[in-house]
Amino acid sequence: MNRYLPFALIALVAAVALGSGTAIYRSKDARIEADAAAAAELASQPTNGKPGAKSPHIRGAAKAAVTIEEFADFQCPPCGTLSGVLKNLEKAYAGKVRMVFRHYPLQNHVHARQAALTAEAAGLQGKFWEMHDLLYQHRAAWAAAPSLRPFIDSYAQSLGLDLARFANDLEGEQTKARVAADRERADSLGVDRTPSVFINQRPIPFSSFDEAGLRKEIDALLNVQTPQ
Repeated sequence: MNRYLPFALIALVAAVALGSGTAIYRSKDARIEADAAAAAELASQPTNGKPGAKSPHIRGAAKAAVTIEEFADFQCPPCGTLSGVLKNLEKAYAGKVRMVFRHYPLQNHVHARQAALTAEAAGLQGKFWEMHDLLYQHRAAWAAAPSLRPFIDSYAQSLGLDLARFANDLEGEQTKARVAADRERADSLGVDRTPSVFINQRPIPFSSFDEAGLRKEIDALLNVQTPQ
């Protein structure tokens, strides 16, 4: 019997190690799922009970494992670049990633707040993302202009919006409340620049804002159960 004892001990140690490894991966998986659920909840629910804090600008699967929350300024050049990157990621990770857009217009950008209100006014007619894309695509033109109004009127017309309603909503309390609510959430998270990105509530360094860097962050969450 004694000659089999070493083999029995080896088998026992291996079983314990395997069980521990499985427990670790399960623990990591549970943590990631919990983080994703919490991020989705924070992204879509009112902050501190404030009206208007719920973001209506969310795209992607409701139960996606990864939530990317972006704080951006339409007049900010890096934000324009990042918008294209995020659109690519949304396609590449369809069903696995959800996107949340939040406003953070900077005071030193003279048209930024009006651009944010423009997107919100379009959003009240179901065209937020279309206006979002137009503002970024043509940023170089309107950012240098003395007035944003001729540009946004043209964009609203091209999107088939009710122009009278759009003009009224531009200065309406609902649009102002939405932009203010996003600013409040940004302040609660310590945001002080654009673009700022959080993935499952974790702030991502600016150095990772290219597509390769963000893919690495996303893959690390999606592949958390895969042994290295």
